[in-house]
Amino acid sequence: MAKMPAQKPGRSRQDYQTPPEFLDAVKKRLFISNFSWDLAASAENSVTDGGYYDEEQNSLLQPWEDLPYQDGWLWLNPPFAILTPWVTKARLAALKGAQIAMLVPAAVGANWWRDWVHDKAHVLFLNGRITFVGADDPYPKDCALLLYTPFCFGGYECWNWKH
Repeated sequence: MAKMPAQKPGRSRQDYQTPPEFLDAVKKRLFISNFSWDLAASAENSVTDGGYYDEEQNSLLQPWEDLPYQDGWLWLNPPFAILTPWVTKARLAALKGAQIAMLVPAAVGANWWRDWVHDKAHVLFLNGRITFVGADDPYPKDCALLLYTPFCFGGYECWNWKH
């Protein structure tokens, strides 16, 4: 049996900015001009002209469904180290009316995926790796864009976002 490489929890950088070319593809896919709010950002890496929650404001304690909706969608590129609270919050906020586009690793074998993604979000598996702003190389794992809405609870697609 092959030995799996050791994981390095807490040692990878968690604040990379989503690349503009990927955000442009997402906005085009969603037929929007911009996201209304960035749910996990800083002044240096926010991707919207609207508001954002930074680490100090703790987005997980804020009511996402009450945010102003310019084009109807919130953006979320959460820290990948601990995803359960983020997908949980996204699902529950969607049930209250929020629309959230969330970038995550495509960890289909994880408990958080089973409990809070499968049949709860529309999933776009990304064909084409993402190179985050400030990173030298593409992210080494497959990623997915999760669409949490009050009107769509499931489905899977492969999306070649670069075309």
